[in-house]
Amino acid sequence: MPRPAVPYLRAPRTVLLVLLVVAFAGCAPVQVQPPPDPDPATQVLIIDHGRHSSLLLPDADGRHWLRYSYGDWRFYAERRTGPFSALAALAWPTRAALGRQVLAGDHPEEALRRDLRVPVREVLALTVDANEAAALREDLEELWRTGQDDRREMAVWDMAFVRHPIPYSLRHNSNRMIALWLAELEVRVSRSPILSRWQVCPVAPGNATEDDDAPDC
Repeated sequence: MPRPAVPYLRAPRTVLLVLLVVAFAGCAPVQVQPPPDPDPATQVLIIDHGRHSSLLLPDADGRHWLRYSYGDWRFYAERRTGPFSALAALAWPTRAALGRQVLAGDHPEEALRRDLRVPVREVLALTVDANEAAALREDLEELWRTGQDDRREMAVWDMAFVRHPIPYSLRHNSNRMIALWLAELEVRVSRSPILSRWQVCPVAPGNATEDDDAPDC
C-alpha cells in the first residue's frame, strides 16, 4: 500500500520553484504612483529594508509617526529564524503578524535616522490624501487593539507584534501587504510585488483614473 505524501518532503521542490519565480520577478522594480493633487495632503514613507518593507504613517497628533509591518509570526514575533521556519513560511501559509513602532518628531526622515536600528536600504516618500492615510491608520490601529492579548515586544526588530488575520505566504508577504495598503491610499501600483524593490513614478495627470494602465516611469 503506498504511503501518503508528506508535505515536508515536497517542500524543497516547492521552494526551488518559488525561488526561480522570485529570481525572475525581482528583475524589475514595482512602480508606484501617488494620487494627483490630494487635498488635504500628507506624507507617507515606504521603508525598504532589503528583503521586506514597512510603511510609515503620520499619527493623529502630528508629533509622532507609526511604522507598520507585516510578516511571518514565528520569524518576527518569536524570532524563530532557523531554516525550518523560513522553509515553512515559503512553502505554505503560516500565522501572520502585524508589527508596530512609534517614532517621535515632526520630520519622518529625521525620526527614522534617530530611532530606527534595523537596516534600511532606501526610503521613498509619497504625498497622499490625509483623510485616506488617517482611515488606513485607524484600520491598522483597530487590528493592533484587537490583538493586544498576544502582543510580543521584540527589541531586535524595533517593533511590537500582534496577530494579523490574513495568513502569511510568499505570495502574500510584507511587500504584497505594503502594496495593498498603498492601494487604500489611492496609490497606483504596477504589479503585485514579491521582493522589496520600489520605484516612485511622477504624479499622474489630474484626469487619470483607476482604469488607466499601470504606472510607467
